[in-house]
Amino acid sequence: MKEIYAILGGNFDPIHYGHILSAEKLAKEISIKKIILLPNQNPPHRSKTKTPLKHKLKMMEYAIKNNNLFEISLLETKKKIFYTVETLKKIRSKIGFAKSLCFIIGEDNLNNLNFWKNWKEILLYVHLLILPRNGIKKYDNELKKWVSLHTIKNKIHLHKKSFGYIFFSSIPSIKISSTQIRKNFADGKSSRKFIPIEVEKYIFLKNLY
Repeated sequence: MKEIYAILGGNFDPIHYGHILSAEKLAKEISIKKIILLPNQNPPHRSKTKTPLKHKLKMMEYAIKNNNLFEISLLETKKKIFYTVETLKKIRSKIGFAKSLCFIIGEDNLNNLNFWKNWKEILLYVHLLILPRNGIKKYDNELKKWVSLHTIKNKIHLHKKSFGYIFFSSIPSIKISSTQIRKNFADGKSSRKFIPIEVEKYIFLKNLY
């Protein structure tokens, strides 16, 4: 049986309990040994991030302090434009093929996967772990066939093969928005229930939002 490592990418502006708790529940669901948090600077499909990278990284460090499940990778912070398939290829090259490697995305991102660069190549390096999102089922026909072809129902297969499958998690969606958290701070409202207290203190200290 293979150990499972997983990758969770995002803007993390700021990191919040939606990121952390979803990842922890997913780790329990399929026995993930390590989750690699992959912060980025400027995703090709989004506008430039508002918060300097050094502050996002510090907030992430506070959020996962003393939690051995997580580690942070700076791979997507080294250049302004990056493509997921290239990043996954580099991570796979680093850890080798003895381990099972999974890339965690929401079902909303899966719905748009066919717009990503070389999207079909992703499964050459990783499994896809899909977090449920309400009302997201409008796949492009080509994408729908591809998803159907590679989807597995039994999570045990993720421990038997290093890459190539799609698995839909059963954990409930946690509705927390980084955008709303930033707005709360800008409006002088509390976000204590959405983020770790050390992250909140750092945001106030640096007057980030």
